[in-house]
Amino acid sequence: MKTRPRRILHVGPVPKLPAGGIAAYLLGLLQAPWPEGYAFRAVNTYVPAWCMRFRILRPLYTLAIVARLLPQLWVWRPAIVHIHSSDFTGFWEKGVLLWMCRAAGCRTVMHLHGGSFELFLQGLGPRAGELARRIFARSDRIIVLSRAWCPTVARFAPRGKLDVVPNAIETAAFAPPDPAPVRDGARLLFLGMLSARKGMQQLQDALLTLMDVPWTLDVVGGDEGAGERVRWEAAYRAAGLAGRVRFWGPLYGADKLRLLHTDGIFVLPSLSESFGIANLEAMAAGMAVVSTRVGAIPEYIDHGVQGLLVPPGDARALAAALRLFLGDAGLRARCGAAAQVRAQDFDWTRIAQQLMDVYAAALGPHRES
Repeated sequence: MKTRPRRILHVGPVPKLPAGGIAAYLLGLLQAPWPEGYAFRAVNTYVPAWCMRFRILRPLYTLAIVARLLPQLWVWRPAIVHIHSSDFTGFWEKGVLLWMCRAAGCRTVMHLHGGSFELFLQGLGPRAGELARRIFARSDRIIVLSRAWCPTVARFAPRGKLDVVPNAIETAAFAPPDPAPVRDGARLLFLGMLSARKGMQQLQDALLTLMDVPWTLDVVGGDEGAGERVRWEAAYRAAGLAGRVRFWGPLYGADKLRLLHTDGIFVLPSLSESFGIANLEAMAAGMAVVSTRVGAIPEYIDHGVQGLLVPPGDARALAAALRLFLGDAGLRARCGAAAQVRAQDFDWTRIAQQLMDVYAAALGPHRES
């Protein structure tokens, strides 16, 4: 007799095209080569741009999400609901959805994403902190993206419920073709949602100190907040960088891969970051990476081996790292090759097993906290 597949319902953003790290991760998870015995569905919580601009409408959009969730809970009846939560407003929204899932008798996994999650938790007052503890108490398992998160999250959640599961990508999808295109060592690539949090100001300041050497910068990504691309494009133009910096907006598929395979240096100077999945994509493409010591990034990039790491917010150190890579083709090549090897540790074929272990733990004997 054939065993019924284990039904896992994912609650998180699944737009048609990945907009941000959570969406890229969840779309990758749903498309990953999972073994037999699992069945997945998803309830889309992606917040469209119009809702971000008119925040007064956000509660109405949450009600729409609830309307999509309820039939899945009561008709499909998943064994586990895997909730992907960002920080701030997203966390409280997902907390409401988690309580609904528990009321329906489902086991729950709360997966914490968002580059500012630690700041969010650290800033909670007594009442909000107690509410966060109640939300975590109703979670059977809690996934964090790095070991660095554990002490902060453990202030609000039982440490025994915490599982460290890094982000993942399909590394083969980013590998250069054979023969590999020739890289231009003077071309820099930034890939990510545009915002101050991603270090756009520090990158501008660093580039202004590098005007004595040849370089160009490709900026790829959409708005993290309304109007961000317009604002940063105007700022870089006003600083006199328009001739060297091109803002492409979001790119996908072959257009994105073309830059990953032909630009010479990848830069992600985030001030805060949960994981930095764009770094992984660049590493899988064989790029030399310059990034910051925030979130999980130091856990998968060793300074001087797979790339160069600088303190967040330090434009001078960022400029020095970029100058080093710009002037040393051998170092770029060595770091790019090591980065491509390291990225294999985060392929879906490996990370899926860790998620299956989390699901097995969530389905174990249930104890109320």
